[in-house]
Amino acid sequence: MKITRIAPFIVDGGFRPWTFVKVETDQGVVGWGDCTDWGSAPAVARTVEHYSQWVVGRDPMQAEAVWWDLDAQSVRHMGGIAYKAMAGIDSALWDIRGKALGVPVWQLLGGKMRDSLRLYWSHCGSTRANRWQRLGVPKVETTDDLRKLSHEVLERGYTAIKTNLFPLKDRPNAVPDWRDRRAGDCSPATIRNAEAIIGTFRESLGPDVGVALDVALAFKLGGALKLARALEPYDLMWLETETFDPEALRVIREGTRTTICTGESLFGLHGYKPFLERHAQDVIMPDLAWNGITMGKKIADFAHGFDTLVAPHNCHSPINTLVSASVSATIPNFFILEFDVDDAPWRDDIMTHPLQIEKGHLRLTDRPGLGSDLIEAELKKHPPVDYPGAR
Repeated sequence: MKITRIAPFIVDGGFRPWTFVKVETDQGVVGWGDCTDWGSAPAVARTVEHYSQWVVGRDPMQAEAVWWDLDAQSVRHMGGIAYKAMAGIDSALWDIRGKALGVPVWQLLGGKMRDSLRLYWSHCGSTRANRWQRLGVPKVETTDDLRKLSHEVLERGYTAIKTNLFPLKDRPNAVPDWRDRRAGDCSPATIRNAEAIIGTFRESLGPDVGVALDVALAFKLGGALKLARALEPYDLMWLETETFDPEALRVIREGTRTTICTGESLFGLHGYKPFLERHAQDVIMPDLAWNGITMGKKIADFAHGFDTLVAPHNCHSPINTLVSASVSATIPNFFILEFDVDDAPWRDDIMTHPLQIEKGHLRLTDRPGLGSDLIEAELKKHPPVDYPGAR
């Protein structure tokens, strides 16, 4: 079997573009991958096309060899757009391998350790505050709205949520934009805003539901530490704060009782190695649309050697949910999987086999490969658009 064609598809994902990779073979077996990038989708798609010159004509069963050959080609611009393009191709090759052998991808990775994966409701509240019209969901603008949303979370069986900082009408405090990294401090007003959001969720959801806060790269060391300490009374599932300085993150972790999660912006073992060696966090969050299945499994196994939990970053497409699930099913240090409940209304329409969500858990599929193909006619119905304020 030989690879005959590789094609990227950029599709409207509701509040971000979805970037898919289709790999075709001379035996008619087709694989799908995800390399979604919220801000540089055209560049990633073009890189997929560029990298295809080193992949077309090869045996799709050799996913590991293809990964390292592409890694050698991209060594001087490792990470970022290069790794994302590689990841999309890689996941599609694993999909082909599973289909060719008649087994799920998780079987190829050593077999599943669980039949379902616990999910957390990502962007809970923040999506409804910023994109409610686009997604056709109720608007959130007050703490009362957060209480109503909390009841919905419980009714739908979710045992954990993650939210972001966003303005509330009854708490009109300054909120930093995650893209604004000029100051990095956490002001008293921002802390009051965070306490209002997290405090409302904690009170409404109760003590046993996980509540996480994602602030990305908004704060430097001192600001992140202020916020982590201020939120200690709410027993967060984690505070998700990012930095490219593992020593700074270690200082934060050692300076607070709040659980620290990081890693969605890191690439490859070389990126995670200094963070894991310093035990700078409690949980790592590798993004498999940006690291692929080949590297994603290596990162998870490496983290296991440092007693670190893995909660994959997964706010992209349903294909990336299947990619993340394939790896998460096979690792002993899996914690929980991110999932956007408030998503593009056409998410299920583009899939031959939609995701099976039951009481806040994703049921693993026994179908070969990743478990679902994409329907090209449906993809074409949703061309990409501008996504102002995409997060």
